[in-house]
Amino acid sequence: MKMNNRALLFPLLSILVVAVFAVGLGVIFILLHEISEWAVIGLGSALVVVVPAAAALGQRMVEKA
Repeated sequence: MKMNNRALLFPLLSILVVAVFAVGLGVIFILLHEISEWAVIGLGSALVVVVPAAAALGQRMVEKA
């Protein structure tokens, strides 16, 4: 039985995207920590507030359309 290569493509791409995002975010936090600990706290707090708010606004826009 021949395996479809595309069946593996999307899961591998999703793992790659998540890994790149995580490493990039980690580097940003490390660089901010060298500047100030409060900058790390500020960015973390902003992510906690902004990401769900953006998701809620996006969901509202999709439901209205």
